[in-house]
Amino acid sequence: MEREEWSSTLGFILASIGSAVGIGNIWRFPYVVGANGGGAFLIPFLIAVLLFGLPLMVLELAIGRSTGTSVISAFRSIRQRFAAAGLVIVAVVSLILGYYLVITSWVLAYALFFAFNQPMEFDAFTGSYLPLVFFLLSGLAVYVTVRSGVRGGIERASRYLIPVLLVILLFLVAVSLTEPGAAEGIGFYLSPDFSRLTDPAVWIAAFGQAFFSLSVGMGILLTFGSYLKREALFRNAAIIAAADMLIAVLAGLVIFPLVFTAGLDPAAGVNLAFITLPTAFTEIRYGMVLGTLFFLMLFAAALTSAVSMLEVPTAALMDSYGYPRKRATLLVFAAVMLFGLPSALSYTALNLEALGMPFLDLADYVFGTIGLIVAGLIISIVGGWFMTRTRIYAEIGGCGWQQKVYMALIRYGVPAVLLITLVGSFFRGTG
Repeated sequence: MEREEWSSTLGFILASIGSAVGIGNIWRFPYVVGANGGGAFLIPFLIAVLLFGLPLMVLELAIGRSTGTSVISAFRSIRQRFAAAGLVIVAVVSLILGYYLVITSWVLAYALFFAFNQPMEFDAFTGSYLPLVFFLLSGLAVYVTVRSGVRGGIERASRYLIPVLLVILLFLVAVSLTEPGAAEGIGFYLSPDFSRLTDPAVWIAAFGQAFFSLSVGMGILLTFGSYLKREALFRNAAIIAAADMLIAVLAGLVIFPLVFTAGLDPAAGVNLAFITLPTAFTEIRYGMVLGTLFFLMLFAAALTSAVSMLEVPTAALMDSYGYPRKRATLLVFAAVMLFGLPSALSYTALNLEALGMPFLDLADYVFGTIGLIVAGLIISIVGGWFMTRTRIYAEIGGCGWQQKVYMALIRYGVPAVLLITLVGSFFRGTG
């Protein structure tokens, strides 16, 4: 069976931007910036992206394009024993997707609530079993897209959804900046507090956000790279990273002016998207329309990210075990929905908990924080230390000194930063 490919460089870039830009990228990034020194936070964040996130992005793409296959098979081709490490990455991304679809379903629900002028409080929504209906609908949307293939599903969806997301985002920025609380909101968001740069926790937050925001370490870009022809990896990766950061920064210009205009708490954190912002939309001019557009934008971001995550285990089944795409997608979809069911039930009337917290919150910490960093470590070590230098150099190009700097970052810098971030994340989670 002939392996699928992207139809164009633009299709690949849009799909990769879609994989990077997700729910947390749009609503989490502004809050993290505001809570960690405002504009000063952008300094360690940019360092993290340029010196560590971007090289890991390029490594994933290089492994995928060099081997021409997905995570498990790619790792097996480097060393036979590394197939198990590839399986770990596939398992992590599948488990992340299980609870990510729950949050995606909330976004879809809120988009419809505002579209029909019937906003619902989050406690009322999650106090029923209605979230399960939207969980199934969101999962089906992702399943249908991936089932349709690389060009007919993933690339086509990204070609429509990413431009729509950008248009809505720019419109919302223009509207938000005219609100009475715009100056105060932007001041909270971007006013630099350089004294915070001496706090190690701010740097750990910046590195964690960088890897989280770029979606590196999940095997997505490795899988996408396996569908690539001869492309300029550094240039394309830089475009993807720049677009991802730009969308995140613009999202803050939407969120905080609205929050301050409505006189709400800008430090709402995880409650920002589903409690604080819906309240803000109900208290400002044209709030129902703006709320509908905001949650549609958020759903577009969530859907493209979820699609890219589902492609990782689907491609692994196809390449490692010879399954046709339709059967592989169905099997993975069923498994992911099963994985995600406890998380979905944790925010319903059942209120399913584990270790004294909602199951979704536990899954987010174990898989979305710890598991994601471990997966990134696996990719940086396997690719950086066991894939031959000549093979990597053939993929990344550049001159001798550039290649040496790159290898130093991949072999020493990225693993060191990931280990520090892992330790910091562990102590924050257990503290």
